[in-house]
Amino acid sequence: MRIALFNTTGVISCDGSRLISSLLKRAGHSVRNILLATRENFAYEPHEIDRLHEILKDCDLVMIAVYTSHVMKAVQITEFVHKKYPGMKVIWGGPHCISAPEISLRYADGACFAEGDVAIVDFVNKMESGADYFNTPNMAFHVNGSYRKNDVLPPLHDLDSLPYYDYDLDNQFLFDHDVSQMTLEDFRKNCTTYPFKIPTYIIITSRGCPYRCTYCANVRHISLYGHIPIRFLSVTRVLKELEYTIRRLGFFQRVFFGDDDFLLRDKKQLEDFAKQYKEKIGLPFGFCVSANTFRKEKLEILLDTGLKIIQMGVQTGSQRVIDEVFNRNIKVAKTKEVIQQLLPYCKMYNVTVLVDFIIDNPYETKDDIIQTYKYMISLLSEWVKINVFFLVFFPGSPIYERAVKDGIVDSSFEKMIRFFGPRSKIQYQKNYETALVLFAAQVLNRRPRIRRYIPKFVLRVLGSRPARKIASVLPPNFLLRIAK
Repeated sequence: MRIALFNTTGVISCDGSRLISSLLKRAGHSVRNILLATRENFAYEPHEIDRLHEILKDCDLVMIAVYTSHVMKAVQITEFVHKKYPGMKVIWGGPHCISAPEISLRYADGACFAEGDVAIVDFVNKMESGADYFNTPNMAFHVNGSYRKNDVLPPLHDLDSLPYYDYDLDNQFLFDHDVSQMTLEDFRKNCTTYPFKIPTYIIITSRGCPYRCTYCANVRHISLYGHIPIRFLSVTRVLKELEYTIRRLGFFQRVFFGDDDFLLRDKKQLEDFAKQYKEKIGLPFGFCVSANTFRKEKLEILLDTGLKIIQMGVQTGSQRVIDEVFNRNIKVAKTKEVIQQLLPYCKMYNVTVLVDFIIDNPYETKDDIIQTYKYMISLLSEWVKINVFFLVFFPGSPIYERAVKDGIVDSSFEKMIRFFGPRSKIQYQKNYETALVLFAAQVLNRRPRIRRYIPKFVLRVLGSRPARKIASVLPPNFLLRIAK
């Protein structure tokens, strides 16, 4: 079959669509990959979207990798296809469909709601042969006006059996205001993303997460399978794919391992990785860790192999929010302890710690927010940077269900789903405390001179009750503008 496969994120990375593309090509199908470019205005004008005709006119099937923050891009593409090519099917997959397949089928003809790599080739083969594909496991469909959700296949264990992610330049296209053939320079630009601002190859070498955070789709994964074992690509397989892709494209300057917790690997695997990575790759790299599973002896194995970034999720300085809102089984005190353990290594090996926080949470009180502020200013160090993310109510997540029940969001609010990154705006917590959090992030990240000239005690005073009381009479929007 001739398939048009869209990636909605605007970032060339370890997106699942590149794996699906490789699987379909391996099965003998023709795939055109279309990257929807990152842009301030997510919506496309009719004259823009009409330009997809040259790519789609001779295709048999459209597939879209959908992330909730980019869902309206997928909606526009789907509506265009249905109108322009009656009878052509549009299948959605990706995190949005895992979390909420029933919402995805408001627009798509079918949705893959579980691991696509064990089901999608079977689906396409059935469609090509004219067989009944409505019974394909891991997928949901509209059938005769009703919703049909099929059985779930066991999660894939042999990750080494999967092909490399598809980075071939042939039949790769970039769609922004127009459609253009993807060039090597386009690849490079779209791999130069926050937070590094240099061409970075992002790769995920494991599947599964031990946590059940209410804001994350992993809860839906657990509900599908009951329990998800942590599965790993072998170290040798990881290094072979890294070596192949990095040498082939030639422009990557850094590698980032996007696993939920890279240090879940045992010491023997980490020792094998350190030896092979240093010999075969040698680029600076980073990874994510969890405070609960962090061990210094594992970290020390990797320090001399090019490690430059360690990312850790804290999310909030309030233990109440961690326990009662996020259901995140991590103690705030433990995250502080781990960061303090990391700092001596950071100074010795020039490693930066990225600490993640989630703000603009309507379930936080002002006192909760000020605890996050105090946590942040306790991190004042040249080795620490702050990632500030905005809470997004992803459909299908427990916190989304709670927010719908509480009237905070509407269950049909796709057009109002915001991006979780810095382009978003404060919606729920327009107050002095949130302004302080944003200001603290600026001090730690992009204003080193301010960091030098503002004594720490001044930052403490800004978070004191008298200062908060005085600031409460100021217009919230004024405070937030100053903070940014």
